[in-house]
Amino acid sequence: MKLLLRATLSLLIGFIVSYFLALTFFHLADYPSQTDRLFLTLVPALAIGILLFETFPAISSWAARIQSQFSIPHYLIAFLFSLNLTYTAVGFLNEPLRTPFGMILFTAAFITFGSVAGYYLVRRATESFRNGFLSKPFNVILALALPLLLSAVIYASLQFPSMFLIDYIIVPQKWMTLFIITSLAAGALGLNLRSPATCCWKVEQLAVPLQSFISQNLPGLYAGGMFFLISLIIARALNHPALSINSVLFESDAGPWMTILASPDGDVVNRSVHPLTLIIIRPLIRFVAGFMGEHWQLGGMLVTAAASGLCVFMAWLFVKRATESKTYAFLFAILLGSTATHLLFGSLTENYIFGAAALIFFFLLIQADEKRFSVLIPAGLLLFGITITNIAQGIIGLFFNKFGLRRLAQYAVLIFASGIVLTTLTSVVYPNTQTLFFIPADLAFEFNFVKTGQDIPAANFVEKFQVVSRTMFLYGIVGPTPIEAVSNKPPFPTIDLKTFDVRTHRLASYKGLGNIPLVLWLALLAGSFLVFVKNIRSTNHLPLMLGFLGALAFNFLMHLFYGTELFLYTPFWMYALVLFIALALSEFADKKWFETALAIVVLALMINNFWFIVTILHGLAPFYAAAP
Repeated sequence: MKLLLRATLSLLIGFIVSYFLALTFFHLADYPSQTDRLFLTLVPALAIGILLFETFPAISSWAARIQSQFSIPHYLIAFLFSLNLTYTAVGFLNEPLRTPFGMILFTAAFITFGSVAGYYLVRRATESFRNGFLSKPFNVILALALPLLLSAVIYASLQFPSMFLIDYIIVPQKWMTLFIITSLAAGALGLNLRSPATCCWKVEQLAVPLQSFISQNLPGLYAGGMFFLISLIIARALNHPALSINSVLFESDAGPWMTILASPDGDVVNRSVHPLTLIIIRPLIRFVAGFMGEHWQLGGMLVTAAASGLCVFMAWLFVKRATESKTYAFLFAILLGSTATHLLFGSLTENYIFGAAALIFFFLLIQADEKRFSVLIPAGLLLFGITITNIAQGIIGLFFNKFGLRRLAQYAVLIFASGIVLTTLTSVVYPNTQTLFFIPADLAFEFNFVKTGQDIPAANFVEKFQVVSRTMFLYGIVGPTPIEAVSNKPPFPTIDLKTFDVRTHRLASYKGLGNIPLVLWLALLAGSFLVFVKNIRSTNHLPLMLGFLGALAFNFLMHLFYGTELFLYTPFWMYALVLFIALALSEFADKKWFETALAIVVLALMINNFWFIVTILHGLAPFYAAAP
């Protein structure tokens, strides 16, 4: 009876597989002869059945071993998550993958290793539900808010076909069968890779520090990963050729910068305030874009979104180090990722999110009490090379954290000397594309955006003070209703979205329900400054907080004279504002009442800034459709 059952099962599986293959790949209905159709179906079915019958004992033994070593439900959950991510990834990359063979290789690798990593994460999440981070229902709600935001962003983007299509995130129909077969095979392979019998002991030993790091920072990694996906969807919708034709986003140069950073040929920068961008950011983006072939724009989107997720994760690390509270750190990581600044500039292929990441990383080093020049100089060159003025924030941070005036002066000299040498090298590697910040004529271009005290009447100075204040403390966090300035320039009308229209002196405002998150944010901001003043002599975080306040003051003073659409520069100080508040209110970490209040603020900001992005998409859609 066992042999009969084994033979029957083998033949049944063989027939199902053979019939599926005949229908899908061999066009069974096209064969006119009934005999041919029978042979096409039954002969492979018999062959598959015989092989299954002979290998059945080995398969049974393997299944028993796997069942004894694995939690099958956990692995199934991991496989399904991996399958979902791979499905979306294949849709996103279907043009660079080009051929079925490329899709098979990508799917096999992604699902095999995704299932293995996912199994570990699912096991950790299960343990966390029992006695860890997810044992608090509050944290579960926060964690679920991120996939809800991702789903909302996808749904909203799909409402604007000129910007985003469902084809961007689904497997093409012509590949679906191969995708399913490959996914199932890769899922089975993942079981073998995870088996102790096939794991290399040395690899496991090397992986111990990595496993420890991941284990301790899973909530932060999750938040960073989710904001990577959210930013990637927004990036796919926003980064359009029209950004170089008839659309301007808060005076950014997102269209030209996509070409500068991601295209094989590159383009002219000719902005001396970004001296090392071509040797810091472009090689990274080009490495990824190189795998995209002619669709190099996708490489720019992927790296930009990854930098966005990295900022969120580093914010988690910073706050967790300061407070040892995972929930508190998770809230502030989500807060940073949900700001209007982060959602927008974490999606546009520009310099700004990379500058923000470099700034957060630098303050992580300061928090760790890093004093070695061998570490701080490369970190400072990241600040300096992406945008020159950001080095001032690094120096301010070091000053307030007792770096010493003599060493600070030495540090500044070494940064500028190294910057001059590397800028010269950049101009050699990329001739005629990069102007030199140490040449007065090249730097003079930036003074077109500067107004001196003599150029600003008293009334205009008051207005500029108001613009800087609103931009620094409100717009970057709580997205307002953008101003839509439309001009009828040939060959198409041009739209310019902004928060301040210098021609009409109009400031962006908050309407209706948008005032609720604004009031909540102002209450949080005011409370943090009051607590800071109250605890200024007793807090352990004073040097870091003074560093952040110094960075904010520097940006405030600079932008009283530099720039018109200041929302463009918010990534360079939003991190300081968020992390300052996290430190100022750290005495309330793990207080349930405060966690609840902060979560309400975060969720309100998330909803408001989702609509901020939707408003931008709605304003741009007809102009994107009109562009060639």
